[in-house]
Amino acid sequence: MRSTALTVLWSTGPLKPDDNPYLHQLMAGVREQVTVLPLSTKAALLTRPDVFHVHWPHQLYRAAGWPKTLIKRVLSTWLLLRLRARRVPVVLTVHNRASHEREGGFEGWMLRLLERLITTRIYLNAAADNDLTQGVVMLHPDYRDWLTAHGALGAGSPGAEVEAERDVVLFGMLRPYKGIEALLDAATAAGATLTVTGRALDPDYGRALAERFAGAATAELDERHRDDTELVAEIRRHRLVCLPYPHMYNSGALLYALSVGRPVLVPSSGANEAIAAEVGADWVMLYDGDLTGEVVADALRRVPDSGGPDLSKRDWPTHIAAHVALYRELAARRG
Repeated sequence: MRSTALTVLWSTGPLKPDDNPYLHQLMAGVREQVTVLPLSTKAALLTRPDVFHVHWPHQLYRAAGWPKTLIKRVLSTWLLLRLRARRVPVVLTVHNRASHEREGGFEGWMLRLLERLITTRIYLNAAADNDLTQGVVMLHPDYRDWLTAHGALGAGSPGAEVEAERDVVLFGMLRPYKGIEALLDAATAAGATLTVTGRALDPDYGRALAERFAGAATAELDERHRDDTELVAEIRRHRLVCLPYPHMYNSGALLYALSVGRPVLVPSSGANEAIAAEVGADWVMLYDGDLTGEVVADALRRVPDSGGPDLSKRDWPTHIAAHVALYRELAARRG
């Protein structure tokens, strides 16, 4: 039964159709039991939430264009000061260890203010170096229900049996920190076909990537945002997903690929080691040091012929129930 007695304010604005499926599923599930409000001007000025939940801190101080950014920073500063005065519990989901962009000046000040307000953290993976004195683990669920509901994934099909035409794919937003150039060099050295698909946030970076790919006969760059049906088909056209992010903590793309039934090659890290132990070393393949042609070639030799990863611990009902229980506990503790 839904209870409107508990109100949780989220740092996300109103969700758009192409926003992260994780947020859509979490908000829909939690809203069946408590009131969830997305951050807005009215909410920042007037809402008296029982809990404030931050997903990505930059949602508090970045917007499209300087005028909107300035307004957001003023409103967010007001909100954080109100939360501090009213002793409202603040939850932070640790999507990343640190921001992918430099945050100095006012952004750094806001981060420090937010840090002092955080009551507890939600860790989306079971990395051994998570500080459980500061938070709790709630494993990031998979995307199988989402993809099935949107007609992109056949019910009950892990996907490994789908015949692939090409070798390696990387998908998602194209950003400098993801190591795309290193993947291009390694795939070329391995004699493997490569597809990189996604939209570049920075047009200059997109042009630089296009120049690098123009001279690679076996590599394709497709700078498009794809809906789930297109993206699943593109992933299944390849034998292996490679995500060579040098500083990898959480990756929705990794779980998306596993949900589609494709193995993933990723750098060794605490988070990646934990998920490899959970789903199997043939489904999350780890490498140390630089990504090389030898690493890519070895991973392609290890691609399973059938079956799928064990994602049984990644269910949505458990994830949603854990969020609701945490919200209620923090609100009761405050009361």
